This record gives sequence, C-alpha cells and structure tokens, in this order.
Amino acid sequence: MDTSLIGLEVVELLSRISGQRLRPQDVTPLVVFLTALISILRGVIIIDKTVAVEEEERLQKTLKAFVNAERDHLQLIQRILKGVAKQQVYFNPSELVTLTALFSDSEKLLLIAFGYEMSAADGDFDLREQMYLQSIGHRLGIDYRHTTVLDTVFAKEGTIDPDALAEVQSLLDPAEFEAHNPVFAKAAKHLASLLQSKGNS
Repeated sequence: MDTSLIGLEVVELLSRISGQRLRPQDVTPLVVFLTALISILRGVIIIDKTVAVEEEERLQKTLKAFVNAERDHLQLIQRILKGVAKQQVYFNPSELVTLTALFSDSEKLLLIAFGYEMSAADGDFDLREQMYLQSIGHRLGIDYRHTTVLDTVFAKEGTIDPDALAEVQSLLDPAEFEAHNPVFAKAAKHLASLLQSKGNS
C-alpha cells in the first residue's frame, strides 16, 4: 500500500473514528491496516456476545506486535482503538471496504487470517464468528476458497483443498510483504507457520 495513494475518504474516515482532524501526512499504511485489523478483531470478540479473556489477550498481543513499529502514532492508534469500539466500525462493512480499498490480496488475507486466529483464541470456533469472518471476507473480495481454507484449519473440521491451501500459503509468504514495514513480513511468517502446523495436525 503506497502512502501517496491513501485518499481523502480514508483520511476523513480515520478522522471520524479517532475524533481527531487528520491530514494525509498523518496517516501511514500501517495506521490504515491497524484500523481495519482492530475493527475485525473487535468484531470477532463482540459477535458471539461473550468477551473471552483469551480473546482480549490475543487482541493486545496482536496489536502490540504492530504498534511497536509505529510508536510515533501510538496516541492516534489508542484513539482509533476507542473509536472503533464506540462507533462499532466492525458492524459497518462499507467502512471496512473503504479502509481496505488499496490493500493487496495478500494484505486482505493477512487481515482476515488474524480474525480467524482471534476466533480460535478461546478454543471455541463459534459459528457466529465464522459467519462474521466469511461475510467480511466476501465484502473485501477475498476468494471464498481461501476463507474456506482458514475455516477448515482453525475449526479443525473438514477437508482442506490442497490447491487452495497452496494459494493461501503463497499469498501469506513473508516475501510478499518485504517491501512493506518489516512488521508485515513478521506477521505473515507467524500466520504462515500457524497454517502449516494446523494444516498438518
């Protein structure tokens, strides 16, 4: 995602979510990604009406990995975290579509894969969480076969299509993210290894 391509619509949306008037130069690709990530992870936590301790811990752990690379924007990210919850961005797919409009297929898959990891964090892959993630994946234009792979891997049920799994692993190849902030490549490596271990179990 190229910073120069971040449009005014995204800047205005982030301004509204954060409650702070932002300029284009205030918004980095990682801030945009984090806003979408916070929205989806918070949606997974809320959708089953049960906030598990494990899910909150997973949220904090996931965000910490990214925020460490964006310390200059820590205050903004904290405002976004509060704003997402207050405005329930996770229930507004059109806003998620706006946030992810410039994301590559790999970035979108990385985003939704974190949602699946969150869903499995409490050991219970809830049907409502599954449907929420499938719906978001569809709205973001993620190949249904790819979300099905994530479904199967994290729910530990069903048969994995080896071709689709290979595509998912290719999209989450850390090399796909090396041009970005290194934190993306690290996150992709984490999820790719998770997929491999779960896929083989």
